[in-house]
Amino acid sequence: MKLFTKHFPYVQHNCKSYANMVVWGIGANVGHCIKTFEQLFSCLYKHPKIQIHSTAYIYKNPPFGYIKQPDFYNTSIMFSTSLCVRSLFSLMFYFERKFGRERVRLMKNGERSLDIDLIFYAKKKVNLAHMYLPHREYANRQSVLQPLTFQLGLFK
Repeated sequence: MKLFTKHFPYVQHNCKSYANMVVWGIGANVGHCIKTFEQLFSCLYKHPKIQIHSTAYIYKNPPFGYIKQPDFYNTSIMFSTSLCVRSLFSLMFYFERKFGRERVRLMKNGERSLDIDLIFYAKKKVNLAHMYLPHREYANRQSVLQPLTFQLGLFK
């Protein structure tokens, strides 16, 4: 199922651009998921070092891993930033906490109020114990591929 709201999908042509193009995959299945996505959009839109270029529709997807939980809502946000990758990770974790996510998980792939995955950061490739760029599972997840395919089609 595909949903749309005020800012999903969204596209901004001919806007200023920072050095680093970024794609975030976002998901949630607890609380007011759509409202959370809209509030996250507003926070990013107001950030002085971020320029949002586009968002995708919001897709409803079944959970994977632990399947005895509500379906997830997923989308992606493409933006440019002058933030370094470490600062961007800090910002991601800040937003997850702001919207009610606990960093300590009871189970992998469990319920969450907001999950932000860094899918791409510029053209960087990183393979560390705690960080992979591009995200190592993005190509295996419909929850990432559906919105990303839509967004990439916007710029053809």
